Amino acid sequence: MNRLLVLACGIVLLMSPPALLAQHGGHGAGAGRPSTGTSNPAPNSDMSDFNRAVALQATPDQIARFQQSKKSTDAAKKLAQDLTQANSTQARNTNQPNSSLYAGLSDAVEDAQSNNLQFLRSFSASQQSGLKPLVKKLSKADADVSKQNKALAQELERSESSGKKLASVVQKLDTALTGFQTEQLGIGKEIGIPSEEHSQ
Repeated sequence: MNRLLVLACGIVLLMSPPALLAQHGGHGAGAGRPSTGTSNPAPNSDMSDFNRAVALQATPDQIARFQQSKKSTDAAKKLAQDLTQANSTQARNTNQPNSSLYAGLSDAVEDAQSNNLQFLRSFSASQQSGLKPLVKKLSKADADVSKQNKALAQELERSESSGKKLASVVQKLDTALTGFQTEQLGIGKEIGIPSEEHSQ
């Protein structure tokens, strides 16, 4: 008889620990147990990533703006590289560079920056918020391009400017454009624009 009583009491204790803990001041631990056993973090994280991707997804108009911006950046970079290469072979023979070619590079850079600005202005509030760190990096790269382009313009204003000096300035501008292009492509990837666009 005593064994049955002990067994019954043991079953009651095993089946209702939260209630007993509540009576002995342990309700905090008992109440917290059910929530610790859940596995919600991973699904919630996946849903959060999905919602973020949807919020940042580029519109057809933004894709067109991005492609135009990228195209003009590519054009400015190619011109800078062509001028650097041409000048490296001609600098030994002449100190009278064709300033109109360098002025054309400066215009191409301004065109690339203008198209990039139009692209950034098309962002929704959600995109502006979600892409803030990337936009900050792109803005920094844009400022570097502006600095080097300004240096080119100042060099062109000097009547005694040599081809060697201009080549050095253009090389720095090309480096700045490379950084600008990298940040640009990073944003494109983040908003769902295929990376293949870079190879076209």
